[in-house]
Amino acid sequence: MSNPMEEHLAEALAEFEETRAKLSEAGAAAARISATVMAKDRSVEATVGPQGELTNLRFPTSQYRTMPPAQLASVLMTTIGAARARAAEQLATIYRPFGPIPGLSPTGEGGFQELDWDELFAPLREEGLPVPPVKAPVRPSGGALFDEIVEEDDASPAEDDSTGSGTSVPGGEVRR
Repeated sequence: MSNPMEEHLAEALAEFEETRAKLSEAGAAAARISATVMAKDRSVEATVGPQGELTNLRFPTSQYRTMPPAQLASVLMTTIGAARARAAEQLATIYRPFGPIPGLSPTGEGGFQELDWDELFAPLREEGLPVPPVKAPVRPSGGALFDEIVEEDDASPAEDDSTGSGTSVPGGEVRR
């Protein structure tokens, strides 16, 4: 006679191994994601990889040469954003069988949206489980974080830049 607890544990372990194998396959498929989008005016083609990183940028015609810089920048940003959204859709399709993916949204900027941590933790709170405190997202302001990370090793002044064409940065280096 078999122990019901052992049977239940064996079933749970088998289900876990099956899910783990499926997740491994999904991870391999996600690593192969590539999304290519052509601009409506066919001036730019952008390809992004599985994490939304730009992997290829192509100008199929010479139309970009006559575009004002602001228009070219707009076409580039729109096309790359559309490619990222398409890659996010592919990722969602791969992982959809495992449940909802917080933060992944084909309608969000670049395929992602801000997480609502209160909403994400709500089911845990309802069950009376402890959850971490939710803080507002911190946006980098430019200087404060840099000041905290970079410590000047040498208190000497920056190198003299007599040409006036460079910018002094911490550590005495002059960027041109």
